[in-house]
Amino acid sequence: MTSLFYTEPEFVIALHKLIIFVNPNDLQIFKEITLPEDLTKCDVKFIPSQIEAEVDEDLKQQSHGNLRKESPIIQHVKLSSNSQVLAVTTSGQKALLLYKLRPEHGKLISIRSLIRASSALVFSKNGKRLLVTDKTGDCYEYDCDNILAKPKLLFGHLSIVYDVLWSFDEKYIITCDRDDKIRISHYPNTHDINGYCLGHKEFVSALGFLNENILISVSGDKSLRLWDFKESNELKKLDLPAPGLKFSLRLLETDKYQLAVLLYQPNECVTLYEVYHSREEWNFSDCQLLHFPDIIGFNLCFAGERLYIVGAINQRLSLLVAENSPSAPEHWLQMIEDQFKDFIWQPEDKSTWFKKKYDNVSDYLERKKRRIEEKKK
Repeated sequence: MTSLFYTEPEFVIALHKLIIFVNPNDLQIFKEITLPEDLTKCDVKFIPSQIEAEVDEDLKQQSHGNLRKESPIIQHVKLSSNSQVLAVTTSGQKALLLYKLRPEHGKLISIRSLIRASSALVFSKNGKRLLVTDKTGDCYEYDCDNILAKPKLLFGHLSIVYDVLWSFDEKYIITCDRDDKIRISHYPNTHDINGYCLGHKEFVSALGFLNENILISVSGDKSLRLWDFKESNELKKLDLPAPGLKFSLRLLETDKYQLAVLLYQPNECVTLYEVYHSREEWNFSDCQLLHFPDIIGFNLCFAGERLYIVGAINQRLSLLVAENSPSAPEHWLQMIEDQFKDFIWQPEDKSTWFKKKYDNVSDYLERKKRRIEEKKK
């Protein structure tokens, strides 16, 4: 998987075994982290999984066998809000790695084995706790100060969790899954479910906040929705041109944002909107489709005024800047791509996320045909 995010002042790109930190203003790489080849042979003590109450002996033995045989590959990356701690989960050798970024310069401080591959991460506001969801739907809480503390199982879904958030006041944990659900759980008493935000008809792939009270969700059902999550009420629905995978927000002014959504379709894989508050409700501008030929888009984010899109061309990383963003310095994008040129990348097949097989190419071509016919009239 490829991670791409901006937490001021750091723009972070991660793929395979390499994580690079870029200054979004002068676009200089000021820090790099490369995963160890074998997590069990690092200077940092490797801590075996302590989730003994939730798994059987065969699964634990299988996990330990994977650690001996496979090389770690980056699965998910998350930076704490104070930019002091970086969390990395890996596949191959399934583990949670913590790096200290300040005052140290990317020092590995903890390696903890994971029984199952991760699906999403989020830090608490102070960076002392980390939530890790996995591909079976479970959500665990890890202590980032006391690395010997056992992870705590908070709750579980019946299907894979695609995203997880803590509310601004950290009284709620919000999760979304492949079964169309957005679940609002009280924290720390996570057995007490506040409610569900229901309405999506396909997997819910990403979550975010418009403000402390309004949740944004994007789904494979070709919709983006706004919710009063505490009341489980849908406030607004936006129809997308294609299934939605990711989104990124940029504040323009008070109660006005630029919204970019990554779509599951070829070529026109990003759409832009303005989101603004008017007459006691939130509204969306008309969509602007951006054209990126030949790329399989996987992630996107705003870093300052630039919108970056990362994807794959011929199994190699490709980093692009949206056409309506300030241009990057000449050869800079190529320089970033060269950092990852030794890594062959096979993006995940998102068609498996749908309840039924979804042919995004045929759907795109049909809509393109209709647009051409309308222009001829």
